[in-house]
Amino acid sequence: MNNHPLITKWVNDFRIAGPEALREKRKGRRPKVIKPKNDKTLQGISQTPGAQYLEQLKEENLRLRIENAYLKELRRLRLEETPLSKKRKSSTASGENLN
Repeated sequence: MNNHPLITKWVNDFRIAGPEALREKRKGRRPKVIKPKNDKTLQGISQTPGAQYLEQLKEENLRLRIENAYLKELRRLRLEETPLSKKRKSSTASGENLN
């Protein structure tokens, strides 16, 4: 990814609120018909071990994707920084020879 501000925002959000900050947020209006809350709680309780394991894997996958994007951006920034520091050192060294 070449979008540095987006990755920086992800990293800051992750540091502040953890993995929950990076989940997709619902967009648009709420539906007019409100579903009963009891259905949602029953679904959470009756979740099978396979479904729970799948949710854990999804969360781990999200964390690993975030970490991977962060490390890639960090590496890119360090690679950009290295040639600049070499140029600065060489210009300083050449300046000493002139005196």
